Amino acid sequence: MVSHDAQVLIQTPEGAATEFKLLERTRIGRHPINHLKLADREISKEHAEIARQGDDYWIQDLNSSNGTQVNGRRVTRFKLTNGDQIQLGGTTLTFQHAGVSQGTSPGVTMIQAVAPQVLASVRAEDPHQSQLGFRPEREIVDVADLRRDYEKLRIANEFHRQVGLERDLNTLYEKILEVAFDLLNADNGVILLFDPETQQLTPAPVRRREEEEVMVSQTLLEQVVRTHEGVLTQDAIVDARFSAAQSIVAQGIRSAMAVPLLSKGELRGILYLDTRKRAGAFQEKDLRVLAGVAAQAAGTIENAELARKIEQEIETRAHLSRFLSPALVEQAQKGQLELKKGGELIEITVLFADIRGFTSMTEKAQPQEIVTLLNEYFEEMVDEVFANGGVLDKFIGDCIMALWGAPVSRPDDASRAIRTAVGMIERAKEFNEERVRQGKVPVHLGIGVNTGLAVVGNMGSSKRLEYTAIGDAVNLGARLCDIAREDQVVISAATLKRGGEDYEVEVLPPAKVKGKQAPVSVFRVLGAQPRTRSNG
Repeated sequence: MVSHDAQVLIQTPEGAATEFKLLERTRIGRHPINHLKLADREISKEHAEIARQGDDYWIQDLNSSNGTQVNGRRVTRFKLTNGDQIQLGGTTLTFQHAGVSQGTSPGVTMIQAVAPQVLASVRAEDPHQSQLGFRPEREIVDVADLRRDYEKLRIANEFHRQVGLERDLNTLYEKILEVAFDLLNADNGVILLFDPETQQLTPAPVRRREEEEVMVSQTLLEQVVRTHEGVLTQDAIVDARFSAAQSIVAQGIRSAMAVPLLSKGELRGILYLDTRKRAGAFQEKDLRVLAGVAAQAAGTIENAELARKIEQEIETRAHLSRFLSPALVEQAQKGQLELKKGGELIEITVLFADIRGFTSMTEKAQPQEIVTLLNEYFEEMVDEVFANGGVLDKFIGDCIMALWGAPVSRPDDASRAIRTAVGMIERAKEFNEERVRQGKVPVHLGIGVNTGLAVVGNMGSSKRLEYTAIGDAVNLGARLCDIAREDQVVISAATLKRGGEDYEVEVLPPAKVKGKQAPVSVFRVLGAQPRTRSNG
């Protein structure tokens, strides 16, 4: 038995160390949607992914800006072993896996050879750029043309029969090679993924019939990368190209084919097959078949990657839409808005809105009625928060907590918060008109608003983070909410100073609140008129 438990030991640029238990698929980056979220500016929003395949764990770079390094070498895809050091920006992850893989297939080894003298080559077909089509039946006069068209259809049919709409990349690579093995009599096969930044080829999961190491000629691959043409070699033992490549001769490679995977003119990878049993096992027609498979494969891989990206964007948007307005969600998805992990000290305005007498309401109503009430009430109130550019921090029972000043800071944040509070009271009145018509109990709010310094950012455990604010300013906002009576908006002196110039307010008696030794100055917002009056 092999243990599948694996983890990474995380060492941050500041020297802090934590552990994270790996999932079947662990996406890593600084965006809150990732499974493992790292607060490192050098790390991309979606930087890398560690996935388990059988008994092994592979790390895949997700086209990050600064790349992924394992043991000091930049990689695109790499099979991890116990103790490997993964460098993401300034953060180091040490891979720890107690299990030992047994009975798994060997990997891929790149070996050097002299410059190839190509026996047969074929220009690879790019699914985006191909002008090839099928002519009407009446225009076909050459049986050879008919055979070529039939072969294209046969390859496409077989490919889509076996691959279908597969979207998991690792499974897709396996299925592509399965099709190649069914169409061609090969012993070994591998897909190598190309990184345009490093110009390196990294093996994807290997599919083969022989339980041996797959030996791939580095020189052969370099020619495919350079020319974008499929290449056929035969009988390495007698071929003059391999006179100086004893390592290849010793392995007994007789016939090999390598074809590029092209998308929009760019190289995405190479599909490689070989056989070591028969000289001349592959002919030029086999190379064309493999090129046809590669053309189908390139398009399917691109579609799978696009589908995965769309799914991630949908997932990210759904997550962000829980607490950000649609405009801020759009900015976050475009990378124009950074939601920092760990928090930073900034000035914010915080709003707490609470239903008065909610406990007594729950005692007199059925649970289903309370759930319906809260859903309808929250819908109205959150719309008001978003309409004024606020961030929904959280629901606390029947209480709503909202923020202004983070993640986007505006000069009128305090005024926006006051406007939201007044708008909530107005919406509640309209909400109650319908409830009263239905014979239901009206809802009355008490709202508190405060402005001050707080720590704001993504906080929580490695498995669950929330964007929130903590600090004395937040606590005082909650205390002001407690002071407010039915349908009242109570604000602090700091909020009045920052954004209350357009509102008529009533000066309330200084309030003694928990956590403050001296009473605090508080004000009740009466309306949108620029004058102040004192209470008796």
